[in-house]
Amino acid sequence: MTKDKSLLWIGWLILLSYCSVAFADNEITVKQTGGDNFNLTIEQVGANNVIKMYDAYSYVNGADITLTLIQQNETTTNNVIELWHLDGTDNTIRWGQGVAWTSSTASTYSHDGDEGGGHYSRLDIHGDYNHLQGHQTNQGSTSGHTFTSLIFSNNNDIWVRQQHDGAKTINLTTYSDGNDITLRQKGSWAQHTANITLSGSESTTLNLLQQGTTTQSYTLSQNCVTVGGCSVSVTQGQ
Repeated sequence: MTKDKSLLWIGWLILLSYCSVAFADNEITVKQTGGDNFNLTIEQVGANNVIKMYDAYSYVNGADITLTLIQQNETTTNNVIELWHLDGTDNTIRWGQGVAWTSSTASTYSHDGDEGGGHYSRLDIHGDYNHLQGHQTNQGSTSGHTFTSLIFSNNNDIWVRQQHDGAKTINLTTYSDGNDITLRQKGSWAQHTANITLSGSESTTLNLLQQGTTTQSYTLSQNCVTVGGCSVSVTQGQ
């Protein structure tokens, strides 16, 4: 293993196991309290990349969960991914900071070699059959992006991207099943903010795109219990 790169692969999650690994100022602290057939792949390139549990009570519990966490950083400003609960079965969760997935379902990514770090993500998913995949990138600025999530539900497919310099924030909370949510914020030096809260028992489709160099802000709180579900599409900026 090289000095500037850390790679941790856990092919089987053992009950009450504990793993804490740090290389080249990168930190991996994963406290595992249960699970079956758990695949965790972590790759961190550069320095000041941190993956840890959200708090002392955090745990990972479930079967057939696959997480692939990739971070790259060219500065001394931390990238941080926090794992909180992640309870369920048959989940596929991929997240990247300082890298960009080549598609919404891809396991491969690209890297532009000019990442300033400063990104923060908290991943907290309770439920089954979720697919959460997203990334946060910038072009040298250390004012990174922030993504926090609370899902607590099943059958979600959520694809999140935040790009370019300028701090951008998405806070997503959903308690509904069968969601198909695509969020993307981009634009050099724009500081877009999106706070999305969806609750209810019916399917919801949300597409939010905030772009351009002028800062945009959006907050949505929705409770949809109609037979056909709800569909929302928001576009701001040019």
